[in-house]
Amino acid sequence: MSRTSGEYEQSPAPRAGKRRKKRRKNRAGSMMHAVSYLVFILGVSLILSGFGIYIANDMFALVKPEKTAMLELSKDTTHGEVAKMLKEEGIIRCRWAFTLYANFSNGDKTFDSGKFEVSADMDYGQIINTLNRVSTYTEVAEVTIPEGYTIQQIAQLLEDARVCGAEDIIETANTYPFKHEMLQDVPMEENRLEGFLYPDTYQFYINDNPVRVLNTMLNNFNNKYTSEMRELTEQSGYSMRQILTIASMVEREAVLPEEQATIAGVIYNRLNDPQNFPHLDIDATVQYALGEHKENLTYEDLEIDSPYNTYKVTGLPKGPICNPGVPAILAALQPENHNYYFYVADPEDQSHLFAQTYSEHEANVAAMQEKKEQMG
Repeated sequence: MSRTSGEYEQSPAPRAGKRRKKRRKNRAGSMMHAVSYLVFILGVSLILSGFGIYIANDMFALVKPEKTAMLELSKDTTHGEVAKMLKEEGIIRCRWAFTLYANFSNGDKTFDSGKFEVSADMDYGQIINTLNRVSTYTEVAEVTIPEGYTIQQIAQLLEDARVCGAEDIIETANTYPFKHEMLQDVPMEENRLEGFLYPDTYQFYINDNPVRVLNTMLNNFNNKYTSEMRELTEQSGYSMRQILTIASMVEREAVLPEEQATIAGVIYNRLNDPQNFPHLDIDATVQYALGEHKENLTYEDLEIDSPYNTYKVTGLPKGPICNPGVPAILAALQPENHNYYFYVADPEDQSHLFAQTYSEHEANVAAMQEKKEQMG
């Protein structure tokens, strides 16, 4: 059958329409592909960026918790073995990154044998430099810190044992930014670690690092202050430092362990009745303010201008006056329930006579003064 020219003119139209539709589909597919590819590239970049930041933080000791460790190395300790030790001690996070860095910077050379102190605030280069030095930690000193010692007494004890200089200990205690959570609300000032240096028997190195020494005592305190004690602290309405302040007064005032909870009860009775007892009148706080222990305080001593003098300040003194042991802390957390507001020491056995009223207290004081005179 023959076709007219008109028939030939109409036939191309649908084919052209199909091509335009196909092109639009191709363009849409290409756009989706480009967007997907861009998202993929961005995702990979973010992952690599985050991974790079993680490695950089570890390599340059950025945003890392405070942690120290003592490594004991032999001559054949490999870089990988050192990295494993550092990882286990919490000094680094990336074993393979440290091993790679050590292999690159230290070559085939192994580290020196001996004991080396490292910390999490050291970058990889500082750690390697430390491990390449001659070990200085060899001789050990055993030091026993009695309950009730002040930071000044502890510092002198450490100096006498050749662990650290007393001035170095005091300066470090007052100025070093220890990262323990219990210290975060304690202002950076004199005697800031008083109460937190747990009295115990320690083994330190001769010529040890003051930061390591104090960290050891702070970590010990943190372990000794149990979750049950922390719960009792929260229930008391007092902060940990305030509880330690009460415990430190109990530690210094009570010679007999069985009287610690009773004396703690006297302190709380006065704190809970500020209208009648605005001052705690604790002799041990005056001795702390004076910086010396005096058997008999004078009226002039009681007038000393100090935030620790409880004959002058209202309520609790500025902070702890010594470093108490667990029994004194427990007495501060679980005081004896009674109606005593006064006590006086017996000069013979250092026990105490307790009184509810001031007149009873005066009679007890007179009796103990007479007994003291009879003892000569």
